[in-house]
Amino acid sequence: MPAPSSATPPSGPTTRDPELDYPRPGEVLHRLRTHQGMSLRQVAAECGLSVSFLAALERGETDIALERLSRLAKVFGHDVGSFLGFSRGRATPSIFPARDQESFERAPGVHYRILREPRLGYQVVTADFEPGCGLLEELRHEGSDLILMTKGVLIARYNGSDHELHAGDCAQWSAGYPHSFRNDSDEAAQFIGVLFSSLY
Repeated sequence: MPAPSSATPPSGPTTRDPELDYPRPGEVLHRLRTHQGMSLRQVAAECGLSVSFLAALERGETDIALERLSRLAKVFGHDVGSFLGFSRGRATPSIFPARDQESFERAPGVHYRILREPRLGYQVVTADFEPGCGLLEELRHEGSDLILMTKGVLIARYNGSDHELHAGDCAQWSAGYPHSFRNDSDEAAQFIGVLFSSLY
């Protein structure tokens, strides 16, 4: 049986540096280039680094400077952050208990629960509409909205037109145009909205 290639890193998911909490660049390189069917020679030709250096990087025998890492990441259509798999740089999830989210009556029979977290870059609204209730005014604000119906039926009025949304339906729009919601049915309704700009 032939010996395994010395350029092949350990199998399994990409591991992270226990000190700095980022994936090992050599393992990311190996995963991306094999996924795209590229040889080390092809990668080297595109980023201007030597085959021997890239092979040593994959084996974990050398480190890589930021400027070189940036050139390597561009081969695969990434910047340094996305190449290493960063989102917000956290290795643990953020939990937002319902009890810590703000609740208020947005209009008679319309109850909102708001998740506010400035680091997220968006807000999450859970809106419950009692039968026959709706917003009393049309909303306009910066950014865009993504609305997911989770229960019942609502009429979404957007820029002068009504749109009937049923449980499971999803709508997205520019929030700069007037929009509102009403529940014309005799059953409760609910949506979850993601607001990509602070409103509340």
